[in-house]
Amino acid sequence: MQLSLIKKLTLSAFTTVSFFLILEIGLAVVGIRPVVNTDDPFVGFSGYAPLMAHSTAEDGTAILTTAENKRNWFNIQSFPKVKAPRTKRIFCMGGSTTYGHPFFDSTSFAGWLREYLPVHDPSCHWEVINAGGISYASYRVATLMEELAQYEPDLFIVYSAHNEFLERRTYQDLFERSQLTMFIQGLLSKTRTWAFTKRTFDQIRKSTSNAEGTRSKTHADILDTEVNEILNHTIGPVDYHRDLTWRANVVNHYENNLRRMVAIARNAGAEIVFVTPASNEKDCSPFKSEHHAQLSKSDQDRLQAIIHQASTDPECSDPKVALRYLQEAVAISPNFSEYHYRIGHLQLVLQNFSEAQRSFSIALNEDVCPLRAVDEIRQSIDRVGKELKAPVVDFEQQIRGLCEMENGHSILGEEYFLDHVHPTIDVNRRLAIWIIETLLELGFVHGRGTDDATSKERFAAIEPKVLGTIDPVTNGYALRNLAKVLHWSGKFHEAESRARDALKLIADDPESRFVLADCLKNTGRLEEAADEYEELFAGGLTYPRAAEAYGRLLATIGRLEQAKGYLLLAIAEDNKNADAYHWLGWVHFQLREFDFAVESFEHANRIRPNNQETIEYWTRSKEARERSLPTPEAR
Repeated sequence: MQLSLIKKLTLSAFTTVSFFLILEIGLAVVGIRPVVNTDDPFVGFSGYAPLMAHSTAEDGTAILTTAENKRNWFNIQSFPKVKAPRTKRIFCMGGSTTYGHPFFDSTSFAGWLREYLPVHDPSCHWEVINAGGISYASYRVATLMEELAQYEPDLFIVYSAHNEFLERRTYQDLFERSQLTMFIQGLLSKTRTWAFTKRTFDQIRKSTSNAEGTRSKTHADILDTEVNEILNHTIGPVDYHRDLTWRANVVNHYENNLRRMVAIARNAGAEIVFVTPASNEKDCSPFKSEHHAQLSKSDQDRLQAIIHQASTDPECSDPKVALRYLQEAVAISPNFSEYHYRIGHLQLVLQNFSEAQRSFSIALNEDVCPLRAVDEIRQSIDRVGKELKAPVVDFEQQIRGLCEMENGHSILGEEYFLDHVHPTIDVNRRLAIWIIETLLELGFVHGRGTDDATSKERFAAIEPKVLGTIDPVTNGYALRNLAKVLHWSGKFHEAESRARDALKLIADDPESRFVLADCLKNTGRLEEAADEYEELFAGGLTYPRAAEAYGRLLATIGRLEQAKGYLLLAIAEDNKNADAYHWLGWVHFQLREFDFAVESFEHANRIRPNNQETIEYWTRSKEARERSLPTPEAR
């Protein structure tokens, strides 16, 4: 009996589906997992160096300890490879906030959790491992989770949000793929059959490439084994430019990584909790502002006219007048983040808190160098949390509530953050408590609520122990390093605050004093800067970089004879310092010491040839020397 066409098609479809269903079951049995759970379709890595190194204790216990080659990015952590009975093992994942930067593990939210959990819930043994990596973005965190998932985790706590724009990824392949292709690949990536096929072809391609001595080309960007930030290769945020397509792809990649993290955790039989990001809005200016590329010449001229008028208007000291000028500027260039930041401060002075918060939010989201999580990042966390039923600790909402209670508004600033994103030690402590509240709701932690009097008493008893681990000198150096980063990125007001904090702990540190002095100079407080340099050199310290900078400052404010001494000191420390020779020549020129000026500029040109300003003053010095020589008759 001949089958109809419809029956033939139905039988063929049934046979095909049955075949792939049996294949899927078989691949599951042998441990093949879908690509979406294991691979990052956007980036690959040139290599992977494990975080944990294996060793054996004297009693024969297998121990895992942070590998030595990872300790520039991670706190040193150690735990038994095999989890003891009645133990709950928690891995805290993320970037430098999780790490505890600019300080260390003991005062991070992970460190506070490690101390709080045993006293709040003594029903089991708690292991809290801080796996936060400095500058780690979500794709690196997900890859690290793959490693840690083999070590019997019970919970992953993930605070990963601020580093998504640090490393350059091109997403070139995404631009070349159609929406239909991406949709089909998305469906296939959820099957084990696709994973097996991809793995087979990748192995063939890899072996072929190795045999031919070439590097196989895939659609993913290949990143370095360790973090390679854009900012590390520039003199500041200069390499960042407005690129909305790239930004959208970064956010898409981020959300993909969150979904991958959920899959990794659940495949390991662990829970996962995400933490929403919070950052400094009020006391952190944008890292880079940029006008829209399509801004016309007439609009540019109008902007310059407004800025000039505002700078010469004596009534601009009135916040309402200054606000009017800035609002006119925003009407012409609505994406220039610095304008919104300044507007926010004026609105704050005028106590228009809701408008100020909106302006600060725009400033953050329009920052061309987005080193604070933009709104789309938070939205991705919320979306993934709801869709995959992954709990979320709303850190931002909690800290805003605290700010509202303490300040009468919810605009976050230096009261809670040491720089653009890193919380104070007390805020890390509070974040640990807010995480415990979420874990209580999940039933992962047992006991009273954190607002219970007994809980508060137990937590309060822990605080002296944690705070007692703080070494003031070590923390002083940490704050100095934070000041240096802020200074390097051009955020002089913020760097000044941290340098002053550092000097409270390490009063004689010349580097902190230098950063403070240079911040004062760059914000126009030249005499105050000179005072700090005087303080730096008062103890007879030798600091060549400061000697040149102080000499230049003294020359600028007209203290020429004093400037000569410090510039000569800089040259004595480094006779290849072209800037010191140039400025010494400039001082001699101003003092009409033309012979010395010519000699100094000649040295500067020899070290750094063809510098236009050096050559110009060298020429002028030689001409002035000739004019000042007596004529033969006068001799």
